[in-house]
Amino acid sequence: MSAILEVRGLEASYGALQVLRGIDFEVKKGGVTALLGANGAGKTTTLRALCGMIRRKGEITFDGARIERMNTESIVRLGVAHIPEGRGTFTSLTTEENLQLGAMTRPQGRDIQSDIDRAYEFFPVLKERRNQQAGTLSGGEQQMLAIARALMLRPKLMLLDEPSFGLAPLIVRQIFDILADVQKEAGASMLIVEQNAALALELADHAYLIETGAIVMSGDAKSIREDDSVRASYLGY
Repeated sequence: MSAILEVRGLEASYGALQVLRGIDFEVKKGGVTALLGANGAGKTTTLRALCGMIRRKGEITFDGARIERMNTESIVRLGVAHIPEGRGTFTSLTTEENLQLGAMTRPQGRDIQSDIDRAYEFFPVLKERRNQQAGTLSGGEQQMLAIARALMLRPKLMLLDEPSFGLAPLIVRQIFDILADVQKEAGASMLIVEQNAALALELADHAYLIETGAIVMSGDAKSIREDDSVRASYLGY
């Protein structure tokens, strides 16, 4: 399976504070890769660097094109959808208006309604809330909306930052089950940053462990899940 994303020697910083220290990783086309680590390890910074949101160095190749010098808008237009921690919902707009905004980089009107209908198939509760102001949705529904809005881009790669953040365990399980369906049916590759390592490794086929801005372990998800040090530090058993 070829890689849709290849990262080599990625460094990133906030002002004088260097967070990423030359990391290498890749995401296979049609695959799910998990990036695991504690708070402050550099997970969110990695996603922001990939999207051109912060200062970065290194080589980033997406779908055969070098993108490390591109701005965020250009990277989005190539088919990279970023679902940030905190969801980024447009709270004053309705659910359906949020979905329409997700397609704004596409030719106006082309198959947008059919993609909205497909999003509602993945997330039936959003169809029930289609005319409801997004800011009045529950936390789980807002997370679903953020994922559905990203799907409106018809992304080749989805970057998911802590999709379980602040949600009840039952809702988290529901969202991860839907992500598995999305990956299977929509065919989008995924890079998922997640502190719930057990769920992330269940969804992923490959994983990397990051500590203080450096990759310290990588391998197929099953091997990582069965590693004693990972189990003790991140899986709790």
